[in-house]
Amino acid sequence: MTRLVLVHGRDLDGRDPEALETQWLGALGAGLAAAGSPLRPTDDDASFVYYGDTLERLVDGGTPPPVTVHALAADPAAVPRLVGGLPDGELRFLLDVVREVLAGAGHGPGAAPPAVVEGALGDALVEAVVAALALVDRVVPGVSAAVLLTLTRDVYAYLHDDAVRRAIDAGLADALADATAGDEPAAVVAHSLGSVVAYSVLAARASGPEVPLLLTPGSPLGIRAVREALESRAPLVFPAQVGRWVSPRDPRDLLALHDLTPDVFPLPTGRGPASPTIEAPRVTNRAPGFHAAAYRLDDGAWAGYLALPEVAGPVGEALT
Repeated sequence: MTRLVLVHGRDLDGRDPEALETQWLGALGAGLAAAGSPLRPTDDDASFVYYGDTLERLVDGGTPPPVTVHALAADPAAVPRLVGGLPDGELRFLLDVVREVLAGAGHGPGAAPPAVVEGALGDALVEAVVAALALVDRVVPGVSAAVLLTLTRDVYAYLHDDAVRRAIDAGLADALADATAGDEPAAVVAHSLGSVVAYSVLAARASGPEVPLLLTPGSPLGIRAVREALESRAPLVFPAQVGRWVSPRDPRDLLALHDLTPDVFPLPTGRGPASPTIEAPRVTNRAPGFHAAAYRLDDGAWAGYLALPEVAGPVGEALT
């Protein structure tokens, strides 16, 4: 029987993982119903990989709790203080991401803060980042500087800190091992930062139990700084054990920014006459900010990527 492995996105530290899993399964059930599927996965069918508290402690330098597997935006006023404490490498990564988000929102070089002179360090770099984030707050709808800073810090920590990556990868690897015990297949649903984690773990495996579906809604894998950080460790690949990779995105979702098309996330060819490709459907996410995986609207209806039939449909196909 195919099981579900669910991997959440950014900024979920301090949340109740069981409540999060219930929320994801509720939205997914609504999406399956909209897709005409009778399936309604429950906690018994899924493993929810919760690494929010682990990541928060590791990023802040504390002793992390373990990643748990179960069957908040930063204060905007704190943005300048947080930016001022970042190392230059992370500041450059953050600045690259922010500028790409501004360009994606239609605000090119003319609207952006002055370019930083190549090799600039310290205060000049901090000032450029703070100015760019302030511009995001003014001109980019649905995305705040605080949210973008939180996402970028988490992604940077995962991509560049070996201790962070090992701890989070181990949690997902354990969940996959449990879900695929006896060589049973597992469908992986990974949102936002979770898609970076899921891709990294699966791409590093030359073999393993079948993953009939890798579903990555709202993925930031196409952001240039993220892709280049991945490429610096290993060439991009279509994970060997994945049968189908679907990466839906709302074009208004500027935390995902790009469809995972070959020009944005190029994969090697040569795996036979029908080399695998990433399916990148465009969808309409009704959740505020257009990025959430699961969100309860005021009228009680489910919104978010998982509540959409185009997103939940492939899950139903994988489970049957």
